[in-house]
Amino acid sequence: MALASQAFVVVFLFAFGAVLGSFFNVCIYRLPEGESVVRPRSRCPECKAQIAWYDNIPILSYLLLGAKCRRCGAEIAARYPLVEMLTAVLFALLGHTLLTRGESVGVVVVYLAFLGALVVLSFIDLDHMILPDEITIPGMILSVLLSALLPQLHAFPAGGRRALVLFGNLRLNAVANSLIGLVVGAGLIYVLGVVGKLVFKKEAMGFGDVKLMGMMGGLLGVWFVILIFFIAPIYGVVFGVIVLATKGEHHIPYGPFLSMAAVTLLLWGPQIMAWMVERFYPVAHLFGMAL
Repeated sequence: MALASQAFVVVFLFAFGAVLGSFFNVCIYRLPEGESVVRPRSRCPECKAQIAWYDNIPILSYLLLGAKCRRCGAEIAARYPLVEMLTAVLFALLGHTLLTRGESVGVVVVYLAFLGALVVLSFIDLDHMILPDEITIPGMILSVLLSALLPQLHAFPAGGRRALVLFGNLRLNAVANSLIGLVVGAGLIYVLGVVGKLVFKKEAMGFGDVKLMGMMGGLLGVWFVILIFFIAPIYGVVFGVIVLATKGEHHIPYGPFLSMAAVTLLLWGPQIMAWMVERFYPVAHLFGMAL
């Protein structure tokens, strides 16, 4: 891809991500309340006045308004531009990485939509300790359907995705890999929750996490979801130590760390899988396994 084309793609994805980030803020605020994410239009949480389009420009409006509502002067939470900026940066980074890797446009669109769902789920989990079924359950279903439409979601070695070869038909094989990934992902977290409850004598993992991992496994496949299972605790331990030291809180949401692990694999999956194959393929080969 030419340098000028790369620059255009990055700028476009950044702007598009910022706009979607503004919509994600609405989802993060309204979904836990059971409200529509479409109607009414965006409004101030304090005075309930509708926000004009020129006061709803992602990131810029927050700065131009001095972080205050034009109507009532109430403070605008820094969370709103943070979500917009985070989404913009992640969209630009992931989109550019995937296209440079040679992924198809269809796969890029699917992964960007997946990324958007992870942003919404992560912030809702941080705020309310829930992962809404409105996203995770359709996500599980869509992961299987999309695998049938885009088999390369499970068989694209350049992207680090090495499907289990179960059938000769490419689409059938992709669907089988999706279903296996879904079951393995959900099963790993479910078992972890059961063990955690036995050890700590209280709920250690919610069913929201089970459904989120099912969605991830269905879309990313069995190898990636197993890696997510092992990478997520690394992020969780770092954050947990900080929270424990600053707030004395032991109970933290796990969805954001699962999401961080998934994004890590979307960005650096090929390198991580290459490292895994280099070190563990000889051992796996001895037991008749294929990475």
